[in-house]
Amino acid sequence: MATQPPEKPDTIEPAAPPETPSSPQPAEEPVRQPDEITPPQPDVADPNQRPAEVPAPDGK
Repeated sequence: MATQPPEKPDTIEPAAPPETPSSPQPAEEPVRQPDEITPPQPDVADPNQRPAEVPAPDGK
């Protein structure tokens, strides 16, 4: 019976590996966020530049 208890802990150790896959998941999230933030930035910069150029010729 003494050999059975050690076997149970062994099954718990393999349960630890799930932690490794958890690390890559959070790392992927931050990588996707910058991608989504980059596209919106250029979109906002374009509209800002266009209106700024339009009033310039009108002022002349």
